[in-house]
Amino acid sequence: MDLLEMKAANQLEKTGVIKKLSVPGIVNHNFEVCSIPLKYLYYNDQNGRINTTYKQFQAENGLLIPEPGDSQYNKIFEKFIYQSNIQALKDTLQSIKEKGQQEPGVVLPDGRVIDGNRRFTALRMYQTETNLPQEFDAIILPLDLSTKTDEKKIKELELDLQLGREERVNYDPIDRIFDVYNTIEVEKLMTVEEYRKASGAGNTKGINRDIRLANLVIRFIRLISPGGNPIDKFYLARDLKLDGPLEEIESTINNLKSDEKEAITDAVLVHLAVLKTKQDSKDATRDMRDLKKYILKNPESLDHYVQAVDDKMDSIIDKFEEHPVTTANDLQTVLHKDDEIHEEVEKLKQSTNRLIYKGKNDSERKKALTKLEDIRDNLEDISVDDFKEMTIDENLDSKEVMSDITDILFKLKKELNMK
Repeated sequence: MDLLEMKAANQLEKTGVIKKLSVPGIVNHNFEVCSIPLKYLYYNDQNGRINTTYKQFQAENGLLIPEPGDSQYNKIFEKFIYQSNIQALKDTLQSIKEKGQQEPGVVLPDGRVIDGNRRFTALRMYQTETNLPQEFDAIILPLDLSTKTDEKKIKELELDLQLGREERVNYDPIDRIFDVYNTIEVEKLMTVEEYRKASGAGNTKGINRDIRLANLVIRFIRLISPGGNPIDKFYLARDLKLDGPLEEIESTINNLKSDEKEAITDAVLVHLAVLKTKQDSKDATRDMRDLKKYILKNPESLDHYVQAVDDKMDSIIDKFEEHPVTTANDLQTVLHKDDEIHEEVEKLKQSTNRLIYKGKNDSERKKALTKLEDIRDNLEDISVDDFKEMTIDENLDSKEVMSDITDILFKLKKELNMK
């Protein structure tokens, strides 16, 4: 089956609508929209929004072979899309019931849906509900996902349609981090700059940070689930809601100057695993913030950190070697399955909390210094590129703020008798 051939043979109804779409390598940007029976279509198994969900399914059930129509493949992916944002899907379904499909999708000649998975899902549900055949309005792109050149074009198009437009809806944070890392570092489909352009990002800063976050996720997975490819277990980061805690410490970990940076990083990630047995993302993020502020940014506490937790950390890592985590629930089971490892977990928490408590006391005494260090670190994170997307008025406001900062520093230095 080839939808372009069917279109040429007048086997597909043309809606009369023309959709403009800029696709690299294709001169004509005006595409005819056709009404395509759902039986010819299937979900894109490389959709960035559900990549980690599919990875989890593969780990538990194996690979699915794409198949159009009322196939098991489509039923499973329909569930993925529905569960990724239930309310959005219900809203789309209601809109289609009342007004029909308003925005055309994008498909490939073999029926793969590149854009419009939510609309496609709503139509499938409507067809099941009414038992009346439905059609998906879409343009058919003359591209082939099996070729590397077209694969890159399709990925660029997906990013543009899903992230680069004003009406974009952002990916889940972990799915976003995975998509950036997988596209740039694993599949090597794009450079960082190419990803920036396709996704509509103002600069490459956030993309480079996502790559660093992905490396932390991979390191975390290797600790709690050794063996196999950590990329295939990225779903653990989503289920454990690691985005908040890791975003809290990423910059500080990345900028560590200590000779023990690797050991410190592992200790922090093992502590995060311990925190995650409480199943509360907000608590874990707050606790990692305290660890960052009172240990990682406190040279005196940092000097004692690895030594204080080293033996407990090794015992916990050994336990993960014996019982690799495969689901979020496994974490709780492994770390509390026997009294011996539970005792090591409690000792790790106590050692870390003692250093945090000491750091808090030191911080009260050195409050002014800590504030200055935070200001310095925040300023170091700002680059010229951050101002490029601002309006003229916003740039003027920025200059005024910088002038205020300069004046405040001048006065402080004068009062402290600093030249």
